Amino acid sequence: MSILQDITANAVARDLTPEDFRTYAHPEIERSPYWERGVCFLPECSRRFEPSRDWQMYCCTECERAGTNELRKWGHRMALSALVWRMGKYEAENEALRDLARAARRHVTHVQSSWFEDRKARAAAARGQG
Repeated sequence: MSILQDITANAVARDLTPEDFRTYAHPEIERSPYWERGVCFLPECSRRFEPSRDWQMYCCTECERAGTNELRKWGHRMALSALVWRMGKYEAENEALRDLARAARRHVTHVQSSWFEDRKARAAAARGQG
């Protein structure tokens, strides 16, 4: 059994995990959303729907799950290279690490471009153009 401890106004935050992008960039997203309101964000669906909430991106739970799987799939491809890029981004002395960081940066860009092209192709196929 754990003992409840008093929480004070000056308590140190224990969860140091960075917030997700939607929270981090909320003001910017409000000014320039990356999805069209009332159009499913899953490219192969792209169905029009009436959102229940302003931030709703997917038309249904099935599309939301597919979208989460898409983020997971592509995120896993970029995760290691994003970390390695950051590890060597400001390296001043180790030339091999700088080279590795540049390769990692190129890989992130390559995966991002491949993902974007994949989404465009899936949207075109859904419209019968692919």
